[in-house]
Order: sequence, then C-alpha cells, then structure tokens
Amino acid sequence: MNDTLAHPLVRAYLTSVEERTTALPDVRRQELLADLREHIEVALADSDTFDENSVRRVLDQLGTPGEIAAAALAEEPGNHPVPESSRHTSVTLCLIVMALPAALIPVIGPFLALAATVAALVRLWKSPQWVRREKRQATLLVLSPVVTVPALAVVLSVALGGLTPITLMTALLAAMCLPVAAAIRLGRSAARLRQQLR
Repeated sequence: MNDTLAHPLVRAYLTSVEERTTALPDVRRQELLADLREHIEVALADSDTFDENSVRRVLDQLGTPGEIAAAALAEEPGNHPVPESSRHTSVTLCLIVMALPAALIPVIGPFLALAATVAALVRLWKSPQWVRREKRQATLLVLSPVVTVPALAVVLSVALGGLTPITLMTALLAAMCLPVAAAIRLGRSAARLRQQLR
C-alpha cells in the first residue's frame, strides 16, 4: 500500500500541496496531507490497475494542488494571507528600501526618511498578504537602523580614529542591509503566495 505514495506523481503532488500551504498552522497542514494520502491510497487500491494513467486520474479527481491549497486556506479561521497586486507590493517594498537613503537628502532628508518609514510600516501592517510573524520580523528589520547606525558609527569611529562624514556614511550604508533583507523576504513571500494560489 505504501508503494502508491512512493509514486513520483503522488510525491510531486503532495510536495506541491505542502509547499502551497505553508501559511496554514502546522497541525492543520499535516492533517490535510494525511487526508490526501489516505484518499490517494484508498482510491488507488480500488483502482483496477496501478499505472501512471490511474495515478493521474486519481490526482485529477482531487483537483490541482493550487485548488487544494486555496480551499484549505479559505477554510482556515482567522486571517490568512491573500495576495495583493504586484504594483501594491512593489510600492511597499520600495518604501522599505528607500526610507534610509532618503535620510541623505540635505535638509529634508530626515523628514522624508521618517515619512517613508511610517508609510512603509502602515502599508505592511494593513496588507493581507503577509502573516503577523512576517510583519513583526519585517518591522524589526525596518526599524533596525535606529540602533545599528549609531552602533556602527561608534565602532567605525573607534576603529578609524574619529567620527567623520565618511564613517557616518559607511555606517548608514551598512545599516541599509537589514531593511533591504526585509524587502527581499517580503517580496519572496508575496511571490510565493501568488504562485501557491495560481
């Protein structure tokens, strides 16, 4: 009976469902996969033959992995990720990445950086496409320059013999890595969600 689950088409199908349901609680996802395994085993055991066509027929009757994932996510109580448009996502990620460099603009830079940071965080927390854990992590990374810039400036000034505009600029540029990392992670998560529900 276990051989049915070892079939490459079945393995690929279950793996695809597993990848598309990462937003589900782990217990719920394991239940879903166990149900699918049981259904596939029973359906193939009832089938007259066990060849690629019969496996495809059973999997087709279940629906595509995307359909299974979408149905499971829709049934999940509480908030679950819902994809937004690529344009909306891009604006949010651009605000995250550009907030710190905006501080370098003479005179109005700090105000622009603060406005961009606030706008980015508001859009992040209002977005339905990221789960609370992703939003918390991204918020910490976006706000990290408040701590990392002064810390890096101190370290660099000690190492290089004083606080100069160059050491301050270097600290600022180095601190940009964390907001950029947040934008990359959020962008990948949004792309994965769109792919899962396609």
